[in-house]
Amino acid sequence: MIATRSITFRLYPSRAQDEAMLRKHGMLKDLWNAALEERIGAWRHGVRINLSHQEKALKDMRADVGGWHGLVHTHEAQTVLKRLDLAFRAFFRRVKNGEKPGFPRFRSADRFRGWGYKEHGNGFRVEMRDGRRHGHVTLFGIGRMRMRGRARTPGRILKADVSRSAFGWSLNLVVETACAERAPARGSAAGLDWGVADFATLALQDGTFQAIPNPRHLDREAEELRDAGRRLSAKARARKISRRAVRHERKRLARRHAQVAARRKDFQHKTSARLVATHPVIATEALAVGNMTRSARGTLEAPGRNVAQKAGLNRSILDTAPAAFLNMLRYKAAEAGSEFLEAQTRRLKPSQRCPGCGGVRKKPLSLRLHDCECGCRLGRDEAAARVLLDWGLAELAGS
Repeated sequence: MIATRSITFRLYPSRAQDEAMLRKHGMLKDLWNAALEERIGAWRHGVRINLSHQEKALKDMRADVGGWHGLVHTHEAQTVLKRLDLAFRAFFRRVKNGEKPGFPRFRSADRFRGWGYKEHGNGFRVEMRDGRRHGHVTLFGIGRMRMRGRARTPGRILKADVSRSAFGWSLNLVVETACAERAPARGSAAGLDWGVADFATLALQDGTFQAIPNPRHLDREAEELRDAGRRLSAKARARKISRRAVRHERKRLARRHAQVAARRKDFQHKTSARLVATHPVIATEALAVGNMTRSARGTLEAPGRNVAQKAGLNRSILDTAPAAFLNMLRYKAAEAGSEFLEAQTRRLKPSQRCPGCGGVRKKPLSLRLHDCECGCRLGRDEAAARVLLDWGLAELAGS
């Protein structure tokens, strides 16, 4: 089985290389903004511009813009235009589906992610050490620099992205590799109910339950993040504080948030890998995170209730990143040959359905105990996980 893998390496440019990368980053950011402005202006005059039109104009643009020659590769510019085109395609798709449109935005330097390369050896070249640990990368217009990271599986390098974050510069490689055959999971099928009190509750075929505690990454750092935000706000308002000091404080705050995100991602990768390796069948429900985290503020005519409490709940939901976690379970189960089943929540209603008699009774979110007239008495999350397990086994039996 052929699959693609994403591998991230940390880059260590010299001071001169870092300055050159910042110049390249600024030029490509300006390209994004200019291309976006061109599309907006053309639309106002009734003219439609697509990706091919803007790519054809790159040759003249490279000749007119000073500093591009020898620093910006054609593929780097093309990937920026491609990402803008994808942003517009997503915008029109959301408009067509009646969703919140989300029109593409102009980007500042802090909000411009970076650039990419379409093929290895054309604009970038990677040299890994023995064991596929660390090595060097050569970027067009920048030169050769050290990189640190580890490729766990060998593969052919297809393309790459260079991005800038609070941690510095990083190189993300996409490699094509042959997946090794994995031993089938030896455990039992499991129904998985995601939650906030516990990150997940598992119902197993032998009638037992397992709870995965919620690490609450954001809550553990909330006080320090709040203090860092206040310091940044105070320095930004102060008259005798230099801009350099404000930038330094902003970078410290961004690094703290990035560390929280990195710990969250590490936890989800390890948890999803462990579940896939243990359970040959995982049944859960599809989550509409956008609906779950919708604000309760309401309008001036019809103000909402318990707005502060709902905002706190939304923050806790987003801290667990349920959509990202289910996506990890989905692709890891596919690679391992396990069954991953997602029930339609509105049809199955696992949180309201009794696993004993199958009856549906609406329960408020504050009610954490399932107590049915049929004698079934379980925790709310345990009952939902049992419903999902029964549904998943029935789906497999009927297929």
